Amino acid sequence: MKSLFVVVSLLTVLWWPWSSGKKYRMTADASVPAASGTVQAQKDKANGNINMNIKVNNLADPTRLTPSENVYIVWVRPSGGAAVKEGAIGVNNSLKGELNVVTTSKDFDVFVTAEQSESVTLPSGVEVLRAHVSP
Repeated sequence: MKSLFVVVSLLTVLWWPWSSGKKYRMTADASVPAASGTVQAQKDKANGNINMNIKVNNLADPTRLTPSENVYIVWVRPSGGAAVKEGAIGVNNSLKGELNVVTTSKDFDVFVTAEQSESVTLPSGVEVLRAHVSP
């Protein structure tokens, strides 16, 4: 009985941050027509930041794009502001990927670009997925 309680507690802790908030569907670029993605956004009541869980599906390995790239990068662009790199999102053998990020922005675009390197500081590659978030 104690192990069941531990499992249920663990599942609750893991699921709770993403159990509410808003879900936004990402739009795919014509270069990756089968790709899809979602952004689950939830405002942190303690500090006002936005916690995001970004999931992508059917996103081709970036080396298979034309032109060939090496990595997918997630960006946040606040309304009227410059894009901020949030991190790289990997794609597994099932063409799925996931990234959890936190932003202080309140009304913004989330987009994924294919880039040559994780060290880029500005989006320069093909924008493959995009969503507007305003939780």
